[in-house]
Amino acid sequence: MTRTSRDILDEWLVLRCQGRDAEALRELVRRYQPRIWRQAMYLTGRREGAEEVVQETWLAIVRGLPRLRDPAAFRSWACRIVSRRSADWIRRRQRDRARTDHALDPDEAADAPDALPAAGDELQKLRRAIRNLPAHLRCVLGMHYQDGLSVCEIAYALDIPAGTVKSRLHHARNTLRETLERK
Repeated sequence: MTRTSRDILDEWLVLRCQGRDAEALRELVRRYQPRIWRQAMYLTGRREGAEEVVQETWLAIVRGLPRLRDPAAFRSWACRIVSRRSADWIRRRQRDRARTDHALDPDEAADAPDALPAAGDELQKLRRAIRNLPAHLRCVLGMHYQDGLSVCEIAYALDIPAGTVKSRLHHARNTLRETLERK
């Protein structure tokens, strides 16, 4: 894998954070906040869930950074934390929902703060089709195409085999193609 200047900067920021440099932490948050937000939205499907997960994720990152041995692994390590915090949030939500019997609002997934305004009919159809995918497919699509993570990095972040990531990407692409061709 070829390291880019962006990768090197991230590693440098992680090292500075490990040395308790507050400015480096602010920069790391600025660089990774949109990515962590998107992944939390993919996994929880709810604005309130994503907000809670993002907050818990940053707390875990700050607490765990001193123990991170390989600064180059920060991106996939952070994604893994988001995945675990999202799974915890979903479990809590399911327990609460079982108690209160409230349904989820599927339209909230479109509330991501970085969502782009509608640019045309085809783009709207694509967004709608992606929004209608199951969360596990939306998540791997976003991590791969928006965040630029490799199959191996996604597998590590989600704690699943690389073959499962490939399968989910394939299934998501096919589902999107079928959905868009039907409409």
